[in-house]
Amino acid sequence: MDRAEFSFDFGEGASMVYHALLPETMEVFPRSRAALSVDGGVLRIVVDAEDVTALRAALNTWLRLIKVACEMVKIQS
Repeated sequence: MDRAEFSFDFGEGASMVYHALLPETMEVFPRSRAALSVDGGVLRIVVDAEDVTALRAALNTWLRLIKVACEMVKIQS
């Protein structure tokens, strides 16, 4: 099992990004899974995958989703 962990300091927007992305963690993927947590203004994501190829694919998806959510928070500010 391969794993990647990222932390993003969103400040006050962390909770909004967390709640926007949380439903995506409920989706079942055959070779990867992700977990989100928020602590203060920091969003943390942990992605586990069966192999490096699945990890890369999952990270591409999650990093893109986080980028879009971050842009939406900036628009609302």
